[in-house]
Amino acid sequence: MPRMPRRLLVILMLVLATAACAPKSRKAPIAPASQTAKSAPPARQTPQQTPAPAQAISQNTPVQPAFSAPVVLSGEAAPAVTGPPAGFGGLSWGVSANSKPGLAVYETNAAAQVTTCIWPQGPKAIEGAPVREAFYEFYQDQFYHVWINFDGMAAYKAALAGLTRTYGPPTTENLEKYYHAWTIGDVNIYCAYHASENEGDVSYFYQPLYERMMAAHKAGPAKTAARSAKP
Repeated sequence: MPRMPRRLLVILMLVLATAACAPKSRKAPIAPASQTAKSAPPARQTPQQTPAPAQAISQNTPVQPAFSAPVVLSGEAAPAVTGPPAGFGGLSWGVSANSKPGLAVYETNAAAQVTTCIWPQGPKAIEGAPVREAFYEFYQDQFYHVWINFDGMAAYKAALAGLTRTYGPPTTENLEKYYHAWTIGDVNIYCAYHASENEGDVSYFYQPLYERMMAAHKAGPAKTAARSAKP
């Protein structure tokens, strides 16, 4: 067998050495199925929403859907109550004044068939606002209304914030008069602040009994004590 020329042999050896040193193409390792599933967090589901009033939106502002329930910002608690309150302070709507030990008669309007009681052992705060005094009213010896007074702007803000956390944004309100109202099923709730007296109040009305009382008063000459919850 004839010998290969030395020059050709050297070239062949260089070619083989170069091929052996060339880097190999790399492929990304395939992660196990359990790791692949954790590569991205699941998308957060958004509850069904109703359209909000149209607003001017800049081109750089992301469009967000409007909730039918109160919008809850990050870090805020959702409303704790989804239905009307069954009463107040452990007193259920419609119960007798004799059902709770400690209730004491404050005043009686025989013509209106309304008895107003105080309750020294009752709640000392309303949604975080210290209670100065509270009056529990019974129509025909059935609990239908509680009127709660507090002092100062700080107490008003605490009560308003607490009611909003519990029941969501007010159904109606007048910000200039510091007046807010919630209609929740058969219960109406009011929160107001009176700047001239630096005091405010929260009241709960159980509408079925209240409306029955008002209908009876319209039909007869009886007049009720002035306890309007309107601003």
